[in-house]
Amino acid sequence: MATAEQIAERGGKYKTKVVGSERLPLTDAEREEAVDRELAAEAYKAANGYKHDREAAYASLQDQLDMLYHDMTADKGDKTGEWYKAITKVKSDNPKPE
Repeated sequence: MATAEQIAERGGKYKTKVVGSERLPLTDAEREEAVDRELAAEAYKAANGYKHDREAAYASLQDQLDMLYHDMTADKGDKTGEWYKAITKVKSDNPKPE
């Protein structure tokens, strides 16, 4: 639940709602709810944003399988292979929050 300070700080942008064709002012409870949703979205992004960033940075599965194939063919199925290096780079560039 948002604190009074957070509502005062962020609630100013939540002023009205549209009901039918009318624009009506938000109640204090509606403004608090809007701030709560905003804070929850920020908390989710802080805790889980790295997952989306990693997903965007990973090579496609086809490319990863190709890297693995070439690593195995070159007898580099360990930490010296290109697949391992690529995955490690994505993970280090997009760390999981503690």
